[in-house]
Amino acid sequence: MSKANRWLVLAMLAMLPAFSGWGQELTADEIVKKMDELLRGESSYMKMKMTLENPDWSSPRVLELLAYEQTADHKAFIRITAPARDQGTGFLKIGYNLWMYIPATEKVTKIPPSMMHGSWMGSDFTNDDLVKESSIVNDYTHRLLGTEDDPAAGKVYKLELVPKPGAAVVWGKILAWVSVEKYLPVKEQFFDEQGRLVSEMIYSQVKDLGGRMMPTLWEMRPADKPGHKTRIELLDGRFNFKIEPGVFTEKNLKSKNY
Repeated sequence: MSKANRWLVLAMLAMLPAFSGWGQELTADEIVKKMDELLRGESSYMKMKMTLENPDWSSPRVLELLAYEQTADHKAFIRITAPARDQGTGFLKIGYNLWMYIPATEKVTKIPPSMMHGSWMGSDFTNDDLVKESSIVNDYTHRLLGTEDDPAAGKVYKLELVPKPGAAVVWGKILAWVSVEKYLPVKEQFFDEQGRLVSEMIYSQVKDLGGRMMPTLWEMRPADKPGHKTRIELLDGRFNFKIEPGVFTEKNLKSKNY
């Protein structure tokens, strides 16, 4: 080997540590954070349609709603816009506090933490699911269990999320499947404190929403209720913009302007 070639080889060996960082695998924490940021951003607005299916009903129940969230401030606001019988019903979350407004009674009621596991408007989503009282980023420890091949999403990460000691969360454990290429959520399974599967969320129909590619159909299926399911269709969205502070107030909760 010539002297020039030896210097070239030595130079390349010296650069290997830098090159190796390029292909370094993300940690479980980083994967969960990327997925969460994709779905929520620093702030968000969503226009949604929720369809509730129950085999005992003659037809599905359909709700239309608007939702605002200020992630860093732990604030969320939801307003039901249809059907007429539920129109104007609102939910306001600030920190770990959640309030509900019912137009028929013109009263604001605080929902206690014990009811965060309860059904939201009769759906298969919990109150916690809709207003995200708990944070999958901050309230859980994350462990990467490996990768799998999904028929629709390709290669996916499989992660286990376990509550941190003292965290005010609903679930005893969450299993999450996240696409390797785009960090899109593919599926989540929710378990109680005894390790029993309670429900499963399936994400599909990836489309451009507010300038980002994300699943626009979320389907929640309870494990112990055959034939029951609730679908959320994301119809419109906007991310990372300034939300007026007045949105997250009791005054707005009672307002008829929406």
